[in-house]
Amino acid sequence: MAVADLVAAQRNAGMQATWLIANRYTAFQRDRGLRQSINSMQPSLAHLHGLWRSPTRIAKTLANTQLPLIIAPHGMLNPMALAQSRWKKFFVWHLWESSALSSARCLHALCPAEATAIKILLPRMPIAVIPNGVALPGQATGGEPDTPRLPLPWQTIIPADEKILLFLGRFHSGKGITPLLHAWEAVTSEAERQGWWLALVGYGDGGALERQLQTKPIRRCMAFGPVFGSEKESVLASARAFVLPSHFEALPMAALEAMAYGLPCLLSSACNLPEAFDHAAALRAEPNPEALALAMRQLFSLTEQERTAMGESGQALVAQNYSWPQVAAQTLDLYNWILGAGEQPPFVL
Repeated sequence: MAVADLVAAQRNAGMQATWLIANRYTAFQRDRGLRQSINSMQPSLAHLHGLWRSPTRIAKTLANTQLPLIIAPHGMLNPMALAQSRWKKFFVWHLWESSALSSARCLHALCPAEATAIKILLPRMPIAVIPNGVALPGQATGGEPDTPRLPLPWQTIIPADEKILLFLGRFHSGKGITPLLHAWEAVTSEAERQGWWLALVGYGDGGALERQLQTKPIRRCMAFGPVFGSEKESVLASARAFVLPSHFEALPMAALEAMAYGLPCLLSSACNLPEAFDHAAALRAEPNPEALALAMRQLFSLTEQERTAMGESGQALVAQNYSWPQVAAQTLDLYNWILGAGEQPPFVL
């Protein structure tokens, strides 16, 4: 979604940007098909997103044709991300991934913390720090930001006058879901008194979390499948707060979207949004049950006016630093520098 929105913003800024998805080709000819499509387009440069797949397998070959490359790992070089499928990544790194990254003119990090992690592995590579962007409510669809669009996943389960603490994203161990559930069990009495429910909305585990909560229910806690488009907008507009206690992230789109919708946030330090704490838009919620329970109790104790003020601070932060037009302008500055048509941007380390 981040790449699709980036391409749309680049087009709005006047760039001729085209997005190729590797899995449009059958598996046995994916690398060849992707390479041929890129070569036939004769682009000025290629901006590759993600690692360990066809785009980086063909990167060195593309670079050998004098095509300038920018590679965005999207958090995949974070130490905790590298620990997932560690031995596979170890062999792939030495077979082609390291040389693929080294063949790029520049790497693209989403935040300073990701740039630091990349520098440990590739200390000589220039790194552009450009965040993901986010659209403010109503910008993408033209809809009214304050009017929830039903149906909601929980509308037949949770009363309309109750407050929703929303987790929105991939159901993955790195997102801190297990400590979140343990913490919620510890605060359910307070949650019930204050009228709060925990709703987890996402994908990636084949429905395992939904089945777990059906087999071993946790009071006032429900899991639902993924939502997209106007249904996702409805979920964000209907929630009263957002939680993401990740163990590692590059820059989480879900947290940016939640702030764009004016939701006070509970975030871990690994979300790499320290300015959310600095601007009083978020409470710190590290991925352990004790810290999460404390953060949720802090949330429950806030008045409606205090939650509104937190949400407004987050919305202002997103509008100032994470708008798609601003992000597209930064990529244009980066591309011009790579192509010799501009000075090195200040965000290139």
